[in-house]
Parts: sequence; C-alpha cells; structure tokens
Amino acid sequence: MASYGTTAAIKDALARRVARLSVKQTTNEWYIKRVTSEISITLVERVELATEMLKSVIISNLGVPVGRDATGKVVERSKPGEFPRAETTLLMKTIFSDYEHTDNETSFSGFVGTPLDYGLWLETQMDRSFLERSLEDKRKNIEEILTAKMNT
Repeated sequence: MASYGTTAAIKDALARRVARLSVKQTTNEWYIKRVTSEISITLVERVELATEMLKSVIISNLGVPVGRDATGKVVERSKPGEFPRAETTLLMKTIFSDYEHTDNETSFSGFVGTPLDYGLWLETQMDRSFLERSLEDKRKNIEEILTAKMNT
C-alpha cells in the first residue's frame, strides 16, 4: 500500500495542480467569450457549450485534495460551506453532462450531475453544495453565453 505522506514533493505537486486549475479556468472563460462574440453558433450549440463549461467548473471545484499528515491519515477535510475535497476522486470522475431538445428545436436543456447518492447527500444534507453553488457562481457567464448577440 502506498504512503500518502505530505512530503515536499507532494506539496509542490498539489500547489502546481491548484495553479493549473486556475489558469485553465481563465483560459476557458476567455475562449467562451471569444466563441460567443466572434463565431456564429446556434442556440443548441450555446446550450451545449454552457453545459460543458459548468461541468468543467464543477470538476475543478472538486479538485482540491484532502489534507494528509506524514502517515497518510486524513487531517483536513472540507468545512461547512466549502466545496467537498477530493479523497478518492470518485465524485469528480462521475460528474456527467447531457442535453435535451425538442424535435422542432423550441426548447433546449442542459443537465449536469452525479449518479452517486453521496453527491446528493453532500449537496443537500452536509452544507457542501457543489452543483448549485457552481451554477450560482457561473450564472452570469452562462447567461452571457445564452443571450449573446447571434452573428449572421
């Protein structure tokens, strides 16, 4: 069994991971603004883009690892109001997205979620909301994607 001690190398790797997530998020937001302002995309494509952006944000928010001591014992978990911390990364790996639209394309929907009961429990019972909180954090960006002027 591998040791999960917090050596300097592990701490450095975790710091690099958190820094990469921040840069990736900024790059994604820039890309989305450029696509919606310069390229003509349909409303269906906008719903898909907004849904995938939200999924990416949720996965990033779940990417902060739990803190461990030199013996590998978990010593720092998420606190109430924070995003859940990753211990096994199973929650991150099960985040899914899906889309739905009517045949006459008058109604479009995007869905992001997890099939894990544990996810529902974190979201509703433990004050560790990650789905609704991520949606609220990115509501303005999603509205911009969906309502930006359509180029013709």
